[in-house]
Amino acid sequence: MKAGQLIRADVHLHTCLSPCADITQSPMRIIEKVNEKKIDLIFITDHNSVENAFAAVEAGRKYMNLKIYPGMEITTKEEIHILSLFENLINACNTKDYINNYLPDVYFEKERLEQVIANEYDEVEGFYGKSLFSAVDLNLDETIDLIHANNGLAIAAHIDRQSFSIISQLGFIPEKCKLDALEISPNMSLKDANEIYKDYTLKYKFVKGSDSHSLHTIGCSYTEFNGKDNSFSSFYNFING
Repeated sequence: MKAGQLIRADVHLHTCLSPCADITQSPMRIIEKVNEKKIDLIFITDHNSVENAFAAVEAGRKYMNLKIYPGMEITTKEEIHILSLFENLINACNTKDYINNYLPDVYFEKERLEQVIANEYDEVEGFYGKSLFSAVDLNLDETIDLIHANNGLAIAAHIDRQSFSIISQLGFIPEKCKLDALEISPNMSLKDANEIYKDYTLKYKFVKGSDSHSLHTIGCSYTEFNGKDNSFSSFYNFING
């Protein structure tokens, strides 16, 4: 990959671990589809958990031009979705282990709600017990601080949506909020976002992700940026540049 070239990044991808995702959204199939769509950099962001990020990272090793990083879509106490993006599985797991203590003890029969843990060969290894639909008992600021304490990026997810977004839940973005960026859903263009949310353009970069829950939506939306390569550090520098 040549230095300074245009990089495509999808910051928001779910696997079959997420209770709202299609069962066919397995780690290996996701990686194959991402490679087909010529995406350079992805983050696996299941709801409140990182179990399938391990398999995705392993499944992606055969694709030299693709980088896969772990993340989560954390639901805060206010029911705001926050993307947490990490450079490595250690930081991601530390964050996941912490928030797991703040997930309510709500469990579902796997026949009703399959939260599938898969390996890199798309073999089922188990099912996640606690409901990942639930909000964690951490508020917005506590969640952002936790992500930053583990060297991650905290991005407000799909701010243009009418549910589970920081604007739908609070009506605005607090002035002292320590978010790193704002994600726009596939339903809105960056041009429209810059107009509608112009009050936030000086403080935050806007990013795009597919928010894919099924294979056919992979590649429908992504972030483009100029970077030296498709590494986490290049993406981090883009967000903070």
